[in-house]
Amino acid sequence: MKYILALLLILFASYADIFLFRMGLAPAEPAYFFIPLFLLIAAVKYSILDIVDIFKSHTFKFLALVIFLSILFASFSPADAETITTKTTLNIITLFLYVYTVQFFRKEDRKLVILVISLAFISIAGSVIYDFIIGLPITNKKLIDAVRKGGFGENPNQAASAIKFLAFGLLVFLPNHKKMRFTVIVAMAIAVFLTMSRSGILSVILIIIIGTANSWQSKFKITIPNLIKSSFQMIFIFFSLFIGLVLLSGVIKENFPAFTRGEAGKRLDLLTGKSESRSISKDVSGGGRGNLAIEYLNKFLKKPFGYGTAYTSSRRHNPLNTHNYYLLLAVNYGFIALILYMVYLLVGLNLAIKYDQFYYFIFIILILFEGLISHSIYHERALLISLAFFDSFIYNKE
Repeated sequence: MKYILALLLILFASYADIFLFRMGLAPAEPAYFFIPLFLLIAAVKYSILDIVDIFKSHTFKFLALVIFLSILFASFSPADAETITTKTTLNIITLFLYVYTVQFFRKEDRKLVILVISLAFISIAGSVIYDFIIGLPITNKKLIDAVRKGGFGENPNQAASAIKFLAFGLLVFLPNHKKMRFTVIVAMAIAVFLTMSRSGILSVILIIIIGTANSWQSKFKITIPNLIKSSFQMIFIFFSLFIGLVLLSGVIKENFPAFTRGEAGKRLDLLTGKSESRSISKDVSGGGRGNLAIEYLNKFLKKPFGYGTAYTSSRRHNPLNTHNYYLLLAVNYGFIALILYMVYLLVGLNLAIKYDQFYYFIFIILILFEGLISHSIYHERALLISLAFFDSFIYNKE
């Protein structure tokens, strides 16, 4: 059964389950087939007594709190019943998926865990590269006019998020394997770059700078001189890459027409200094992230106790969601939810320091940053599985 669970986790983390469904190779949507199958097998394999201690974890408490708030605030939410039910159900599934994934990572042998993280990373990164060079079959009407490629993840930002988190998890096992670590980092950088995700590229830079400063060790060994040194190294590397990008931009556009159209073309022009505009075009139709942030911040200030469950997801009231997890909590559930989330993040940082887990510390920093550009971070399976992976080191039961 553990191998079936491993296979399902690979599909979830790489979003290959969605691709299989769209290709007609799965009997039903993942929410009605793959996820229930995973939860059923995990429930049979892992005794409730084996997982009860996970209920005490800070992540379980936070995810359970979100469920409680979604039920409590549903009573006065202006969103329609279907949207409220969908979001609440998704929160419940997220909690159960987290619990059993933590148990898998801390219960199964190291080789199988490495295999899961490795194959998930190879699948999503490989799908992005393949999608860029050759092109995956168009399985979604929304993808017909899409220029930026997201591989199995479909959405480029979502794909970039999965790639960086899975690669970062894989680096945990490579503190003393320079060649393999270099290969993973290069593959991560290339795949994320092909998505043209700005947040993804910034995260990759952060991972490389801080990882290098700590000599890629699992324990805290970072020093100010090493941090400065690694920062200058990254500046030199990215300056060299930038020069190469400028010189090869013509070749890229000639051989890959995708980089001459739409958002991808605008972003490449901006990076190479050939854009007529000083800013990258808006990410979301109808308004950029900055405009959305201002709009939802004003809504929060007008009603700091929250509008109700799934309010930001209701198309009747908001054409676009927050694209920001902090604002999603604040607008839907009020300032108390926002404060509790900040406490959750601080607890995570404190646990990383307490247990001398450097990678876990950086992972929480990445989550903190991710919340600024995505409103669905805990519903994105790659991030949730990565969170369960890192939490398994903190709540490891010998």
